[in-house]
Amino acid sequence: MNYLSLFSPHNLALLSDWLCETGELYVDIYLPHSGGGSSAYFVRSMNDLKSLIAQQTHPEIEIAVFHNLQYPIRGVADETLLKRALQQIADGDWYTIVSLENVYPFSVAWWGNGRSHQELERDFADVLGEKVGIGINPDDAYNGDWRKLHHGEVFT
Repeated sequence: MNYLSLFSPHNLALLSDWLCETGELYVDIYLPHSGGGSSAYFVRSMNDLKSLIAQQTHPEIEIAVFHNLQYPIRGVADETLLKRALQQIADGDWYTIVSLENVYPFSVAWWGNGRSHQELERDFADVLGEKVGIGINPDDAYNGDWRKLHHGEVFT
């Protein structure tokens, strides 16, 4: 399959604009009926986005490209970043910690998740000194209905 041919010049221009705004796109690739979950990538250039899409060969695919910066609590994992995370994520809300060093062609590296401050502090201790992003996993936050209603925030 040549999925890249499904992207019109307008689509590519929109995604290029988004990339210029944020410096990064979060791309989720789901292969229906493959027996697996989705794979996510941080993409930092249009060439990388095109390469990622072009290499897909599964007969069915769902692609979601997120406009805004995902995992917005970012930096080197230290006490200051942990304090910010604890202030911005309510105890009881879902969070995920990812590596910001894994960019395309590597998929996102998940370093922890949970829904309590106690879990966040425990997971955070395991990544001290690493460059991380913390936030809600977009797949958990943005279901199919949200994606359809907010097409300015996610390209599918």
